[in-house]
Amino acid sequence: MPERIRFITILCCMAILAWTGASAQFSNTYYYMYMVPQANQLNPAFQPECRSYIGFPVLSPLRFEVVSNSLHYKDIFTWNSSEGKYITFMHPEGDKQKFLDALKPMNVIRAGASSTLISLGWKQEMFFFTFDFSERIDQHLSFSRDLAEFLINGNLVQSKFNFSDLANNASYYHELAFGVSYNFEDEFQLGARAKLLLGTGNVTTRQSDINLKTSIDEWNLKSDILVDASLPYVDLPIDEDGYLDIDSIRSLTELDQMDLLLGIPTGLPDLITPSGLSTVFGIRNPGFALDFGFNYRPVEKVIVSASVLNLGFIRWRNSLYNFTQETDYTFEGVEYTLDDDWDAGEALLDSLENATKIRVTKNAYTSFLSARVYLGAAYELTEKVRFGGVFRTRIHNYKFYNQFTISANYQPFGMLSGSLSYSVYGSNYKNLGLGLSVRGGPLNFYFITDQAPSAYFWPQEFSSLNFRLGFNLVFGCDASGSKKDRPLID
Repeated sequence: MPERIRFITILCCMAILAWTGASAQFSNTYYYMYMVPQANQLNPAFQPECRSYIGFPVLSPLRFEVVSNSLHYKDIFTWNSSEGKYITFMHPEGDKQKFLDALKPMNVIRAGASSTLISLGWKQEMFFFTFDFSERIDQHLSFSRDLAEFLINGNLVQSKFNFSDLANNASYYHELAFGVSYNFEDEFQLGARAKLLLGTGNVTTRQSDINLKTSIDEWNLKSDILVDASLPYVDLPIDEDGYLDIDSIRSLTELDQMDLLLGIPTGLPDLITPSGLSTVFGIRNPGFALDFGFNYRPVEKVIVSASVLNLGFIRWRNSLYNFTQETDYTFEGVEYTLDDDWDAGEALLDSLENATKIRVTKNAYTSFLSARVYLGAAYELTEKVRFGGVFRTRIHNYKFYNQFTISANYQPFGMLSGSLSYSVYGSNYKNLGLGLSVRGGPLNFYFITDQAPSAYFWPQEFSSLNFRLGFNLVFGCDASGSKKDRPLID
């Protein structure tokens, strides 16, 4: 048991590290759960069973998730009997080849977190209105197997490497969302939500074509890279020709000089200036997004639903950097004599740096959110038992990332509900989830995850982590749990 707990703890730490350097999935388990007011975040048509709710600041809800499409815990950590501890694949006795074999031609690490500072919902006749203010961080990192092969083995195994699609897309933004749902006699609900987005920081990889060919006689590097960024409090040095000044950055790597590169305000007066406030609140980087969905009961006990989320964009106009780099560089070696006072490694780096200069401009650009589509169907066996299935696809850079979840939902009485789920993410089939929602008087608490049981039963297969928890004050709820006079789906 302690070893299993150690597995989970270490992976959580990895997830946090990946998040800082590493968009993310939403938990599907709570799509059909009873007694979860914020389920309308997955489908704006859903109406809670209570007439109104107020979310606790920061915890209404709090969400975190990280997922890898290829790597599992066992691919990174293995037990070493001689050391008497778990070691990574980079340890002198680690299995680097096992790590490489686990990688796909293209690998993705997605991570994200959000915290809702304000969450309100209230019913007015057949309408249900919602308002939310959230802080969001979303990230999508991709890299090829060839990149890992080159970093670990160099060109000992192969001579041609494709590093294309090496990309990092990350955004931090504020979201103000106003939604409305209309209930047509408990048989059909239609909803939409408009979201004002205020961007704080962003990195968007527009293009990444990188190829390397190596031989005994020469190495050839071809690259075509375009990256846009909005980096508040970062002042990168640019030379008079418009190129990134790498030498100046190197000279500022000492801790006592980093303030010249990172101009982070040190006091409240700096932050409350017009410029400081516009940066903190993202006023200079406005955006807009739209969600919409429906919920329909075609026959008794059967419910179908669908929603489309995050159809939107952010226009970045503050703290801008557009990085472009295009090169076709061939290294044919160097000539020197033993009498030369010369560092070959430094000379190679200088030569490569001159051939791969990065041009920098400062033009506004637009980034788009990763849209999500949900398709759901449910069967209500009784008023207390519901079975559901949800298919979700996430669209990022014209690629689709799918998840399918089936769940059993049980509400023995009006103050308690639970859910067990099973999900498939791509080629990962070992994902058991659970959800619990409790209401005591006006206080509602819920905790939902798609993977926690999987981490216990198959800790070595653990490749993703997500959870969502929330606290709400709820009013006008039916303590008996009866479904009369309210929608069948929360």
